[in-house]
Amino acid sequence: MVNMKRAIILHGTDATPEESWRPWLKKKLEAEGYEVWVPALPENHTPNREVYGEFLFGQGWDFTDNLVIGHSSGAVEVLNLLMDGRCPKVTMAVMVGGWAGGLPDICEEGNPQLINLFSKGGFGFEVIKKQAARLAFFHGDNDPYCPLEQAQYLAKNLDASLTVIPSGGHLGSALTEFPELWNAIQQSL
Repeated sequence: MVNMKRAIILHGTDATPEESWRPWLKKKLEAEGYEVWVPALPENHTPNREVYGEFLFGQGWDFTDNLVIGHSSGAVEVLNLLMDGRCPKVTMAVMVGGWAGGLPDICEEGNPQLINLFSKGGFGFEVIKKQAARLAFFHGDNDPYCPLEQAQYLAKNLDASLTVIPSGGHLGSALTEFPELWNAIQQSL
């Protein structure tokens, strides 16, 4: 039996699967023989790791040896998935425009919008490293929402690569293609 190449792409807060570079990446992966799932995350105005986890693991998708990609709060959810005991080891986890905790700069002080996205105990770096054969971060050097320093912190603690995109912003809706991400995926798989 041949193992199917599989990938999942997670969008960020208040986003959809059809926005930004996600449709472009889905087509590129499918052209390489991947089965690709780009789910609409439930209640994504207020991302919640437990709601997301129940949804993602409740859909019958086999995460084994997947390429798992997330943008913004979807990037944080990729890390949450890797810490979840239901998640098997994945081939590669890619976090685009992610951050380490607290509220990104777009949120007003005290805004509870993202409070349930993060585990109260923080990230389990050793668990995450064991769950992914390769970890990679992508971040704009001028991200207006999520500080580059937090992506640097995560990449350092996870022994992961970090690609900084000059003038990339939040690497979101302004991008319809993301060749740097595609090149990294091709080189590692």
